[in-house]
Amino acid sequence: MLKLNNTHEPQTIGTTQKSHITRKTLGVLFAIPFATSAVARAVEEQTQAHKVPTELEIIEVTAQKRVTSLQETPIAISAFSRAMLDDQDIEDAQDIQYAVPNAMVSNNAGYNVRGVGDNAISATADPGLGVHINGVYVTANTIQNEFYDLESIELLRGPQGTLFGRNTTAGVLNSITRKPTDVFEAALTTEIASFNGLRTKGYVNIPLSDAVLQRFAFNTVKRDGYTENVAPNVGFDSIDGRDQFSIRSSTTFDFSENANGFLFAQYFKENSDRAPRTGVLCTSDPLLGCDNATVSSQYPNSDFTDGSLANGALAPTLAALGFATRSDFYNTKLDGSARVNPSDPRKVRQDYQPRFDVEDLLISFEFNYDFGEHVFTSVTAYHDRSSQAFADFDNADGADALFIPQSLLLPEGRTEPTTRYSTARSSESESEQWSQELRFASFKDGPFNYTAGVFYLQYDAESYGKFYQPEMTAIAGALGLPDELALFNFDTPDIATTSWAIFTEAYYDISEDLTLTMGLRYTEDDKEVVTRAISPLSFLDPRFDINNSYVDGEGAWEEFTGKIGLSYSPNLDMTDETLFFGTLSRGYKGGGINPGASDSAFPTFDPEYINALEVGTKNTFAKRSLQANVTVFMYQYDGLQVGGILGDGATFNTNVDADVAGAEFEFLALPMDGLRINLNLALLDSEINEDFFTSPDIADPSGSDPVNLNGKTLTFSPEKSVQFGIQYTHEISSNWEIAYRAQTFWQDEFYSRLYNVPSDKQEGWQQTDVSVTLRDMDDVWEFEVFVKNASDEASITGSSVANSLVGRYRTPLYLDPRTYGVRATYHFN
Repeated sequence: MLKLNNTHEPQTIGTTQKSHITRKTLGVLFAIPFATSAVARAVEEQTQAHKVPTELEIIEVTAQKRVTSLQETPIAISAFSRAMLDDQDIEDAQDIQYAVPNAMVSNNAGYNVRGVGDNAISATADPGLGVHINGVYVTANTIQNEFYDLESIELLRGPQGTLFGRNTTAGVLNSITRKPTDVFEAALTTEIASFNGLRTKGYVNIPLSDAVLQRFAFNTVKRDGYTENVAPNVGFDSIDGRDQFSIRSSTTFDFSENANGFLFAQYFKENSDRAPRTGVLCTSDPLLGCDNATVSSQYPNSDFTDGSLANGALAPTLAALGFATRSDFYNTKLDGSARVNPSDPRKVRQDYQPRFDVEDLLISFEFNYDFGEHVFTSVTAYHDRSSQAFADFDNADGADALFIPQSLLLPEGRTEPTTRYSTARSSESESEQWSQELRFASFKDGPFNYTAGVFYLQYDAESYGKFYQPEMTAIAGALGLPDELALFNFDTPDIATTSWAIFTEAYYDISEDLTLTMGLRYTEDDKEVVTRAISPLSFLDPRFDINNSYVDGEGAWEEFTGKIGLSYSPNLDMTDETLFFGTLSRGYKGGGINPGASDSAFPTFDPEYINALEVGTKNTFAKRSLQANVTVFMYQYDGLQVGGILGDGATFNTNVDADVAGAEFEFLALPMDGLRINLNLALLDSEINEDFFTSPDIADPSGSDPVNLNGKTLTFSPEKSVQFGIQYTHEISSNWEIAYRAQTFWQDEFYSRLYNVPSDKQEGWQQTDVSVTLRDMDDVWEFEVFVKNASDEASITGSSVANSLVGRYRTPLYLDPRTYGVRATYHFN
């Protein structure tokens, strides 16, 4: 019954003078059991008035790589059972942020937990949150895949260095799929929704024998794009559609009374016109393309000179080649009158259709042998992933921009001469990962137990980024270069990471109520990269040698991390169950190699560490009808990895120190039969705490001066957020029941970049979902009507600055629009 995960590690911690938040909430923390006792008595009285008592579900978690209940585990965890995932409509990664305190998922682009995510820009950079499937750490994680046929989801907040290891400074997300059962059963769910949406999912469970059980599951998604393309005569009228499917096989083996195995395989494929970012936010500026101080619905002024190819140092060369554009062609028509640009966030004007193709295969085998007081576990896993993404580089329709027709080069090849100005970008990557974990866990009756193991990972990848611009095509033609050299090429044919670790975590019962936890892990990371950046401009330098254009780099790091914690479970009259816990831990994320590597004065950037103090309490009241959990945390962020984009498009990563502090309140109540209420409150305070001058801001009008990050707020770190849900279920006949649910989420404003300029600040946003579910008591039929984002908010969940080559416009990430539909499920029992 043991699970595998791969995360981060804890150790010692220094002190910090952080936070008004922390001082106040520490008092609240220890007052929770007492402050809620009056509420608990009221709830208990109400509960006793009903003939059928209500009781909260006991959720089992594997956060300590052994099965324990959520309320008995001294870690800040948000855990969702199968029923909770269905009730709260948690269907994909983006839905996680509506249910987990201090978590943000930036439009399925990456996880941020307690202000900790991934700020580095490098092919060798690691994520901050360790994503796992059935305990298997996935380096190139499948964030695009939907959640289906799951037993549970666990999100461990904060560094998890001992048992899970590397790259979990933010925490661990573990999706646990449903295992086969010993009865035949099947189910099919079909959803019809707005935007011509059709989603299906289902499973078939087949007991092949007493010793071998088999389960198959699948999921499909197909819908039109949420965003309308208003550019004429380009051949597509919407973007951001979906066309994807996933299939899964799960097999359990009982080899003997003491030995069992679990073979898991999952394949995912997507061919969509998904766009990572849509739309343009810009206030036109003749120098920079877009002004840095404000944003509006204009496009960059195409006459800009700072960073431009056509209007900068290359202007005489391009003019001699007959390449010339009319003035401000993004914002004006041929007659010079103003061109209408979309101010509606659900509309864009693009002339190159985006595309996103992914294939992903994960295979793992877990073997367990029970020696009585000890269990040996082996987890072997293989992960293969390939992806291609194509997008409009300038996010614009540059129709009738050229005075003289020119041949354009796009990813599909060279076009016939045209007056259209069209750009594109592509990224392609492939990766392969092998991992192996071996561990022993003790289950003795005495006061001392432990888990110990070793972990090994080999990750190999390649990545290619290409940028297509008409200016490059013209220069390459004049130089007589082949098409494959007529663009900006960022080629990384070799990315290799080798990591291994030894770890142990021990648990000692000092008394019946008091337990000491101690953990230690030693990790070694080795990384190598081979890369180059070339373009037609490279060939203007007579010293350039394409045969020696690749540079290589390498880095090696080793680290001890760990944790020490105390948990206390007093027997209080006012509660059914109470746990107090405190933990000192140290998390670690490996360093990386800067683009340019051996040609750079700083070929590598250092690892980042988090020294974390976390204290909390978990409480259950009124015959398990009320639950109140509170956590307070303080982080010293040592060496936060920071990436910047320079004016020429090059990237550079450095390290800086920061403080983070906050508190999380999670309440769950069943005040009466059929009524369920959940409430999450999160507070967060983050700040870079040292003078540190990083690369010049690509969006800054001054453009050349380094920026001091001291006092800046971390990205994706709103100070406050609230989630509230209410669900009422009752019978409408002897065999049918109906459930009404409404849930809303709100978060405060936040910064999308560390520079913290005014245009980096994103307004607070909210999302409200409602649903009505009708199900029969025999668990055969279920029908649901739902609305997501009922108020149709077009809230921005992230923003970045585009390259200076295309005018530095802002690329926003919007919440999905209002969607509504119906679901029908049939269970074959």
